[in-house]
Amino acid sequence: MDPVFVALQPHLLDLSRNKDTGFLVNYIIKGASKEQFALFISSLHGHVASLLHHTIGASVVDRAFHQATRPQKRSLLLELCSTELQLSKDLAQEKQCRLSVLNIISKHGLQKSSVLQHMTTIIQPVLEKGIVEYSIVHMVISEYLTIADKTSALDVIRQLIPHLIQGSSVLDEDVIGQLIPHLTPTKSKAQKKRSKAKKKRSSELLLIRIMQTKEGLKLGLACLKHGLEKDRKRIIKSLKGHIRKLALNDYGCLFVICRLSIVDNTELITEVVVDELTKHLKELIFDKNGRRPLLQLFHPLCSRYLTPRELFYLNYNVPSPVSKVNLDGESDDVADKEHGGSEDTLVVSDSNPIKRRQVLLVKSELYEVLVETCIENVGELLRANFGKDVLYEVVVGGKK
Repeated sequence: MDPVFVALQPHLLDLSRNKDTGFLVNYIIKGASKEQFALFISSLHGHVASLLHHTIGASVVDRAFHQATRPQKRSLLLELCSTELQLSKDLAQEKQCRLSVLNIISKHGLQKSSVLQHMTTIIQPVLEKGIVEYSIVHMVISEYLTIADKTSALDVIRQLIPHLIQGSSVLDEDVIGQLIPHLTPTKSKAQKKRSKAKKKRSSELLLIRIMQTKEGLKLGLACLKHGLEKDRKRIIKSLKGHIRKLALNDYGCLFVICRLSIVDNTELITEVVVDELTKHLKELIFDKNGRRPLLQLFHPLCSRYLTPRELFYLNYNVPSPVSKVNLDGESDDVADKEHGGSEDTLVVSDSNPIKRRQVLLVKSELYEVLVETCIENVGELLRANFGKDVLYEVVVGGKK
């Protein structure tokens, strides 16, 4: 690989933008030594934004981002926040400072409007082209939402939702084998099976794919909490048949919990979410993550079942749409008119949580099936680390 890297290193940026050679660049940096990878990261400086606006280039940047050390990740992200920080080596080397646009603006005396404008020029083309499946993009959008005004934040969220509820077409490394077969060893049956599974994943809803990271979860929650009512309905309808997979996932289960806690159409929630939870009850009640949506219905936001970090994620909100409402109930008139007025306001179940839980648990027959399942598996539930929590809540009837 060394001779290949040395020969191609001056041309890697150009190759990263070509649909026939982008796969090769990903392959090369994946096998690069620390020194070679550091050279590649250095070559990206000043070009990260333009690469993110290119379908193939974005995959290369994301590959590098995943492989990068923390200081290297910081240096890549900084130039997406401000052109003034691209050459700030001291900031890139800071290990204790959390990467946050607000912290960066405060510490370095940057103009918030300038940072916002710079990030807008990066994010808007990404949204228009639908290049939103990559972790580095999720982080940039999440940081943008922390400083954007209400109108700008809601615009980004509304543009993001259609991309999240359709299939994702990610770059598949198997193409390398077609382009450069002499660099790719013959695959075993197990490898071919994994490859087939990978191709299947690429056709999944992007919303499901991004639940592998906390930044993906935050974007999903932002869309769920701050999208229009019709957008929230589109999101929930798109998840039909995918609730089990989400519920078993570390971050996905939190998304399902949030979905259960937002008042839209309880009929729709029952049909799409609760009915699928009921169908897979036996599997879910014994699983660390799978049991959590069920426990949420019995004992909402209980610290016995959710860690402080998980509770923090569930309470995540985009600042501007929330902060614009004062104690008198006045809101940003311009933003309200442009985004459908009160539809932008998140309505949660704290107005009548008991009635809501009764609808989702009892009227849906989930509680009845859950009681039967607990009776049939009582011995196993008592011995299980996670199953006994569900059994306890069923017996005591949840939070009164």
